[in-house]
Amino acid sequence: MSTSVNRSRWSIVALSCAGAALVAAFVLGPAALLRGRYPQFQDQSVMSELLGRGLVDYWGSGLRTYPPGLAEMVDYWFEWHAIKIIISVLLTAVLGLLAATLWRRSLTAGVGCVVAAATTTVLSLFSVLVAVLNIQSTVAPVIALLPMLSADNADGQTAQSLIENGVQSGDSRPPLLELLTQVEHYNWAAIVATTVVIAVVATGTVIVFRRHRSSDTTNGAHRRMFVALGSLGAVMTIAMALLFVAAVVAVVDPGEALLGVVGL
Repeated sequence: MSTSVNRSRWSIVALSCAGAALVAAFVLGPAALLRGRYPQFQDQSVMSELLGRGLVDYWGSGLRTYPPGLAEMVDYWFEWHAIKIIISVLLTAVLGLLAATLWRRSLTAGVGCVVAAATTTVLSLFSVLVAVLNIQSTVAPVIALLPMLSADNADGQTAQSLIENGVQSGDSRPPLLELLTQVEHYNWAAIVATTVVIAVVATGTVIVFRRHRSSDTTNGAHRRMFVALGSLGAVMTIAMALLFVAAVVAVVDPGEALLGVVGL
C-alpha cells in the first residue's frame, strides 16, 4: 500500500513539474525559438507599427498577395501559434494525466485532494480552449495579427480607416476580399475545432453522469468526483457552444467580423 502511495506521490510531483515547464515554454518558447530568424518582431510595439505599414502597402498594391514585409510577419505569426499549439496539446495531456492521478487519490484522501483534482481539471480544459484559439490563429495568421493594429501610430490609423471604409462601402478590391476570405477561414477553423471538442467533452460528460446514477450512493468520494467532473464537462461544453455560435455568426457576416477584429 505504501509503495502504491509513494508511486502516486512521485507521479504527481513529476507531472506537476512537467506542467510548470510547459507553461513556461508556452509563455517564453515561441519568442525564444523564433528570435534568431525574426529579430525585428520581438518588440510588440514595433510589430504594431510594422503591421500598420504593411497593411497600408498591401491595400495600395491592389493584389491579393501580401507584400514582402507583411508576408514575413504572417509567416512569423503562423510559426508562433503553431509552436503554441504543440505546447498546449502537450500541456493538456500532462494536466489530464495529473487530474486523473489526483482524482484516483481523492477517493481515499481528503477534500484538499478533491480541490486539487478539480483545479487541475479546470486547467486542462482551459488548455484545450487555448489550443483551439491557437489553431484559429495558425489557419489565418493575418487575422490573428489584426488586433495589434493601433490608432496610436499613423499607419495603424490609416489601415483601420481603409478597412472600415472598404467594408462599409462594399469595396471589391483584392486586398479586402482576401482579408474577408481569411476571416471566414479563421472562423471555420473555430467551428470545426469546437465541434470536435463539444463531441468529445459532451460524450464524456454524459458517461460521467450515467456512472454517477449507477454508482454506490453511499460512497461520498465517488459522488463528489462524478458531480465535479460532470459539472466541469457541462460548463466546458457550454463555453465551446458559445464559441461555436460566435464563429458561425462571423462566417455569416465576415465584414462585421473583420471590423470587430480590428477594433472598429
